[in-house]
Amino acid sequence: MIRNPYASGDPCVSVVIPTVPSNDHEDVVAALRNQTETAFEVLVVDDATLDICEARNAGIEAASADIVALTDDDCRPPPDWVASVASAFDREAVCVEGSVSGGRTYRGTGLYVGCNLAFDRDTALDAGGFRSEYAGWRDDTEFGWRMESYGPCRYDPAITMSHPDRTRASIDADKETRLQREYPAEYEERIVPETALGRVNDWLWRRGFWNAVDRIRYAEGSR
Repeated sequence: MIRNPYASGDPCVSVVIPTVPSNDHEDVVAALRNQTETAFEVLVVDDATLDICEARNAGIEAASADIVALTDDDCRPPPDWVASVASAFDREAVCVEGSVSGGRTYRGTGLYVGCNLAFDRDTALDAGGFRSEYAGWRDDTEFGWRMESYGPCRYDPAITMSHPDRTRASIDADKETRLQREYPAEYEERIVPETALGRVNDWLWRRGFWNAVDRIRYAEGSR
């Protein structure tokens, strides 16, 4: 099911939000109704039978605009988010990633975090969209790395996203291994840590230590 809670006559950006009926997505839609840019549309793909990759692909196919911007149902886009996305494509990029702050933080290291990612719709369709083999873990990273072979991809710090809560994703070792096997050069350059401290931190992360710490930290913060 795809809902269209906000639309203009000639949208410059199509915002796609993959979700499921059990998740609240009214707050993110409310934030999108408060944008400085008005010429855009919002497509909420609300279907529990689809994995996140299938939901994103359904939204891309249904989009009316040349530019598609992704965010998630637990994010809060600032008022200038859509305007910043539209401006980012003046330089003919095919994919642009932005920063994320809050329960999830990201500052643009070529990993293409899906809650703040925009791209050319036709290029994404030509590339085959998101691959369900990675659904739930690294699907956005794999998509971004694949898009790099179709044209310029870059980070734009002006495109910001608030992710108030901690991410719901947790590491999937099989998908992580698959990504490393399919993209060895990108993996070595962007994911494998360079320092001894970084390697220790990476070892702990892969074994779920930091996920456990986050669960305790957020549980205490909610009391």
